Amino acid sequence: MVLLSWMLMVGCGGGLTVSEVVERHRGMHDVVTDSMNQERFFHDGTWHEHYGDGLMFGPSSDLAHWAWEADESYKDRAIEGLDTNLATVAAANDDLLTAFNEIETVAMAQLSLLEAGLFLEPEPYLEVADPFLDTIDGIFRASGDYWDVDAGEFASDTYGPTSLSGFAAMMHLAHVMVAPDDDPDAHIERAEQVLASVEEKAWDSEAGMYRFSPGDDRVLLYPSASMLIAHGRAYALTGDEAHIERTEAIYEGIQVLLAESGDHYHSPYSAEEMGSVDEDYATLSAENYLMLGLWLAYENTEDVKYLEDMDRILGWIEQSLLVDGLVLHHWVNGRAANEEDPWILCAGCNLQLLYILRTMALSMEG
Repeated sequence: MVLLSWMLMVGCGGGLTVSEVVERHRGMHDVVTDSMNQERFFHDGTWHEHYGDGLMFGPSSDLAHWAWEADESYKDRAIEGLDTNLATVAAANDDLLTAFNEIETVAMAQLSLLEAGLFLEPEPYLEVADPFLDTIDGIFRASGDYWDVDAGEFASDTYGPTSLSGFAAMMHLAHVMVAPDDDPDAHIERAEQVLASVEEKAWDSEAGMYRFSPGDDRVLLYPSASMLIAHGRAYALTGDEAHIERTEAIYEGIQVLLAESGDHYHSPYSAEEMGSVDEDYATLSAENYLMLGLWLAYENTEDVKYLEDMDRILGWIEQSLLVDGLVLHHWVNGRAANEEDPWILCAGCNLQLLYILRTMALSMEG
């Protein structure tokens, strides 16, 4: 769920290169692309079966595909989706209660409007996104720059206060990327203030990871993955080495969640709900958010270990979760999700996976 820069990056020290990773997983990209082009998933200007993420990663992955392959049909579909998202955020601007009750939808729609400015004229999208950002910022100021309120259908319980706070910082950082002449210092300052508050409230220095919320000692992937993204973007815009230091600490801390096979990370937030009987439980969503953070870590440091980790995760996804052209929701009890489980498929997570692969491919364009 974050804006990624499009600078040329290649592997360092004679190791793995981005082009090798993209080529290695091009087959998965192409088959998932074909599947997501079914009318089942997008019609009447709206993504379906996506559980929130599609509002962000539908238009953003389409715009990245258009920039990569010069296929105008993807640009056209992205604009359709963005028009729907414009209406969603505009409605939230008029009704704050709706925004709280549907925070998953509104927040992802908001991020898509900001991301669109990397590819399209940003002003029409910022006209709607800026008022919502002002509203969110006011809420954060009043709550001590940490989102510890119950909102939405599942965001508070799934992503948690720490991750949601990180997303708020990302909105400010995203604004700087698409509108670098529009008071960037103020947006960077606000992002840094939010990150500092999250640090104070949720960073566990002994464990080397971010907690779901203050006092919650569960070992979960989402909080650290989300903050890996936030610190990665903050470093890219500020050059403050403190963000690199935190990136490295987060990466070291999450190794306790690395599966014995070494090719994916456990994400136990929904393990009980899905009936997991062992610790080897992982979701596509959490792997995706982690890969977004790993990609930024690689861009910022040129340390090939982050790229190698992404390559292993992508290989695991292809081998373990890709079934009949779509990547399933999770891995549980030695198998991919199936009809026995409450959830089987998230289209938004498939779009997010495409976004990651297309972002990597675009980075080779310079």
